[in-house]
Amino acid sequence: MHSENPRLPSRRSRGFTLIELLVVIAIIAVLIALLLPAVQAAREAARRAQCTNNLKQIALAASSYEAANGVYPPAMLFNFPSIGFSSLVRICPYLEQNAIYNATNFTLSYFFPDNYTVGGTGFSTLFCPSDPSAFKSNPIPYGPPNFLQFHNHYSGNVGPWNAFGAVQGPSGLTTDPQLSSYARGVIIAGGPITIASVTDGTSNTLMYSENGHGVFTTGSQSYLHQWHVGQPSDWCLETRFPPNWGRRYSDPANDPGNNALAQWATFDAMSFHPGGVNAAFCDGSVHFLKDSIDSWTIPSPQVNGMPAGASRTPASNGSDYGLTLATGSKLGVYQKLSTRNGGEVLSADQY
Repeated sequence: MHSENPRLPSRRSRGFTLIELLVVIAIIAVLIALLLPAVQAAREAARRAQCTNNLKQIALAASSYEAANGVYPPAMLFNFPSIGFSSLVRICPYLEQNAIYNATNFTLSYFFPDNYTVGGTGFSTLFCPSDPSAFKSNPIPYGPPNFLQFHNHYSGNVGPWNAFGAVQGPSGLTTDPQLSSYARGVIIAGGPITIASVTDGTSNTLMYSENGHGVFTTGSQSYLHQWHVGQPSDWCLETRFPPNWGRRYSDPANDPGNNALAQWATFDAMSFHPGGVNAAFCDGSVHFLKDSIDSWTIPSPQVNGMPAGASRTPASNGSDYGLTLATGSKLGVYQKLSTRNGGEVLSADQY
């Protein structure tokens, strides 16, 4: 007896509908949008940690220099016939960079051919990895273009303002001996600053911070913050303006040409870390100083760079001794941190 099997209904595979596909894509996009900031934040945290480590190495190297030589490394000394080298060159032996130090001819200024290769020899401690200009070099601006120049992302603290000047000595130019009375910081031109003179306490006195090299235009970057050069635009950080002032400044009514930036931004502590800058103190510690740190007031037009209650201190020989503050004028927490012997009492919760 033959029996027929009934035909079973066919089972067809079913794909995604357009609406389902769009929903899946939207969910993936949301997940990526949530994940990317977390990844970026983690990467920035790692970069900031490396920057902190760089500053700690520099501060400890400067302290080792002081222990060996009796003074902190000078920001600049004159070498024949003019400007000499930055403090970063002088602490190279304490940063395991003896070869660079030994290759430097300290009897001649930085722009002599004997010293071309020094500027073109960079090392990682000079660079903040958050700064887009890190590890980049360019042809030296004072010699043949086949020689390169690296740039530093860390500069020394000279105090609330930079006092700078030269006098004619028996064998050429020398640092104005009166500058140490007016330059209130630790890493200053001439540099006769001992640890004993840091009477505000090493844990309350700034030594180095970030200069925001990558903030400047490509053309400006070539001649600013040349790591081995002793020009003030290469090594000097003031606390005249609060951290990252140069990145926020705008005064179209009183300064439409942004002349204040051209005058002061080079000496302002700046970084690519959100909300502030890393800063090394004389005790070797590194702190994050917020953009909102208490600072004195510089009224508009800020191109004058004159805080309320301040007047200029001229010198008969043409040197710039900086400012004199009237009694009772405000000295902000930021400015107090940058003075080595101002007699201020500060606590960590103030910054």
